[in-house]
Amino acid sequence: MKLKHYFVLLALCIVLLAGAALYSAFNTNSTLFYAIEGFTIVLLCYLGYFYRKTIRPYDTLIGGMELVKDLDLTTRLAPSGQHETDLIVRTFNDLLTRLRSEHLTLEEQYSFLSLLIEASPMGIVQCDIDGKTTSMNPAAREMLSPSIEEAMKALPMGQSTTVRLTGGPQLFRISHLSFPDRGFQHPFFLIEPLTAEVRQAEKAAYERIIRMIAHEVNNSVAGIVNLIDSEPAAADRLKALSAFVTRFAEVVKIPKPQLQLCDLSEEVEACQPFLENLCAGKPVRLEFCLTDEASPVHLDTVLFQQVLINIVKNAVESIGNNEGHITVTTTPYQLVVADNGRGIPAEVAQHLFTPFYSTKPQGQGLGLLLIRDILTAHGCTFSLLTDPDDHLTRFTIRFVTK
Repeated sequence: MKLKHYFVLLALCIVLLAGAALYSAFNTNSTLFYAIEGFTIVLLCYLGYFYRKTIRPYDTLIGGMELVKDLDLTTRLAPSGQHETDLIVRTFNDLLTRLRSEHLTLEEQYSFLSLLIEASPMGIVQCDIDGKTTSMNPAAREMLSPSIEEAMKALPMGQSTTVRLTGGPQLFRISHLSFPDRGFQHPFFLIEPLTAEVRQAEKAAYERIIRMIAHEVNNSVAGIVNLIDSEPAAADRLKALSAFVTRFAEVVKIPKPQLQLCDLSEEVEACQPFLENLCAGKPVRLEFCLTDEASPVHLDTVLFQQVLINIVKNAVESIGNNEGHITVTTTPYQLVVADNGRGIPAEVAQHLFTPFYSTKPQGQGLGLLLIRDILTAHGCTFSLLTDPDDHLTRFTIRFVTK
């Protein structure tokens, strides 16, 4: 029961008692009757005054609490004229002002944080307390792949791991973290692309080693060849060793791409004689499926031809002495070289584009390294995978469209 209901009940009881007293005094003493009647009138006036000064301000405060409940922090309570109530009203209005200020500050911070998350180059995946994904930013949507999702499921809270995407050079660090929210620890995943940093570190390391080895070997070989010209076999062996080291040195001498706007299909067509020569004398059928749709891309034509020749050469070697076919396909801003060679096992696909990694008996791991560095310098994204459905191995290159 509300307080005003108690007040109405009290007023009703007083009126009934006053009525009973008036009824008794009416038949016995006229003076007492008038006195009781006057007292009753004064009492009723006082009750009305008490209601206006106490109960009505109380209702106003209740209305103010409802405003706070509905998050209406702009409305203020008006003074009632009653000293004690006005103290409460002033305190209440001050609290509303502070709440509004803090609420606006939190909203601004939340908006700023949301903008940072949306614009962050790192992937952020938020989860509920049960570990189910609730939201992710655009960077996370671009990075997410089956390999990353599998790593996220197996990663304990508070730990990090690195994942290299199958068939590509991309490397990511995944961290499983949490933040406090209303007394609970809400988990989230942070996905950081490490490809550029790792590639730069790898490149700096192998460039330094290769230059040192090439310098020392070539200097030594040059001196020894002059001493043993009378032994042709030994001289030839040393020259072969020099050429071997020189091939490594060439990897670190890739020039900066001189980009120019070219049509992708026309550049592939210009390289066709070189590619056909790679298949000459082998049971390999080379096909070209070039789009007629204009596909302008920025290329260094010399470096692009070197990449395409290396890709087709690897495809020919994968087919070996078996009958096979290689298809070079262009679509707008994309090139795909597919072959039906022996394919790439899953355990090998994870190590592709790693410096000096090779599955060939005499391989040096330079071909894919050269391709990786040239395509990266062009700003391309690329992958090398064997499709488990049709068993074709595809090298896919996606060119920058800007």
